[in-house]
Amino acid sequence: MSNTFKIKQQSSAEKDIYLIESFHDTGFINYMIESNCSIISGRKGTGKTALAKYLEEKSRDYDIDLAYRIPIRDVSLTGNENLKDHLNSIIFFIIIKTVLKLLKEKSFTDKSEKYWENFLIQNGLQDIADYKSFTELKKNIKGGFSFSGKISTFLSSFGAGGKIEQESQLSKSFISDSPSSLIEALKESLPENKNIYIFIDDISDYFDEGDMNKLGNDLVNLRELLFNLQNYNSNFYDAGKGLKFISLIRNDLFEFMDGSNNNKLLTDSIKIEWDEKSFASLLIRRLPYYQDKLDESLEDPIEAIRKQFPDEIFSKTLANFGTNQHATKFYSYMISVSFNRPRDFLMFCYAMRERLSLKHVATFENIESAEIEYSEYFTSELKDELSLVGRLLKYDFSKNNINELIELLSQRENFNISQLKTELGKYLDIRTKVGWSKIKRFIRELWRYGIVGLKEKQDKIIHFKYISKESVLDEKKFKEYLFFLHRGLWWFAEKKKNRNKEKD
Repeated sequence: MSNTFKIKQQSSAEKDIYLIESFHDTGFINYMIESNCSIISGRKGTGKTALAKYLEEKSRDYDIDLAYRIPIRDVSLTGNENLKDHLNSIIFFIIIKTVLKLLKEKSFTDKSEKYWENFLIQNGLQDIADYKSFTELKKNIKGGFSFSGKISTFLSSFGAGGKIEQESQLSKSFISDSPSSLIEALKESLPENKNIYIFIDDISDYFDEGDMNKLGNDLVNLRELLFNLQNYNSNFYDAGKGLKFISLIRNDLFEFMDGSNNNKLLTDSIKIEWDEKSFASLLIRRLPYYQDKLDESLEDPIEAIRKQFPDEIFSKTLANFGTNQHATKFYSYMISVSFNRPRDFLMFCYAMRERLSLKHVATFENIESAEIEYSEYFTSELKDELSLVGRLLKYDFSKNNINELIELLSQRENFNISQLKTELGKYLDIRTKVGWSKIKRFIRELWRYGIVGLKEKQDKIIHFKYISKESVLDEKKFKEYLFFLHRGLWWFAEKKKNRNKEKD
């Protein structure tokens, strides 16, 4: 039996050396292909980047000719930059990176390959590595991109007169600031019957660190970028070309984008979500106990997990949580101390790496001893999760402030709305009636991110948004609710208090 935990401390997909061999596809990839979507959404850590990186390696297994991930960082608005110019710059970068990859993989028609090589050389674009280097280069290009040669190879279906007119129009467009001409040229140069997926990743990461005063405009730009890529996909599809841009974004961003057309983005997106069987299968691929009988364990992953992590060791602890029960009590426990994300599951297992025996099944002492290490990770994750809403609310969610919030909300088993209003008012330093609207907004965001849950008097379990799709927060029912801190955060805070008492 191998004693290797296929989990490293660095939890990002970009640095996961076990990602390809341990990737678990829940059927989401085929669903993505069949749905013909333009957007994949999900919380941080749900596996968006992992999916793209896996398909880069395994695209042929899904009848995809080429999959390529383009990370885009450092794209925040700067200075007095025009919104439209900034948007076009991002789109230009995406097109150039796509062209570079298609050239490398010999994915163009023979005639158009030479055209793109000349275009890149003439504009100095043949070695573009990232968005920052692209924008530095673009500053030195006066009047936009250009191409002095003819492009009639893309227009063979036109008659002589039509061809000359089209050549003239497209040649002029290459020295404009609009990327539409490049999109048209890209469409014409693609062969038919090729399935190409270009994943656009990290496009909202800069929201956490960019200029707070420009955050509203950054959100507008992101929305317009998504619409543009969506329209390009439709254009390619109508022309019988199989190139598709798929944007990977945080699902909470839809809530913060203004505009009447946002439903068009929502209906063109699919959300990555995990259930118990997926969770069990993922861990089976990563943990050493199952490697000698991997296929057998994956046939019934829930039962395989139960054998290594017996239900009875969690019963006493779960009695304090008041949350949903599932097929295995290990999953009931894990979903209560996490946000039901692969990153959380893997990091908890990493915390257990030296606390579990390869010869014996787990005990709760093993689990409990891992909680301290895991709780540090989980608190840090909250800082990342809340960074965007903190900027929108103009509140600094530093690590100390988050610890203060957890300590405040762990004072009681639960809060009614009057108690919660009082405590959050102190926390936000709001003591006037005018501040109630801000407190309500804060409660909504704590609910949105799963930091607080709720139940009405008739409920037997606590409802958290990250667990149940059906759960809603109705402000008209505020007086009927009892509010609860996330069970894992509450549990860790209780343990910390007890440890401090023992030291005293």
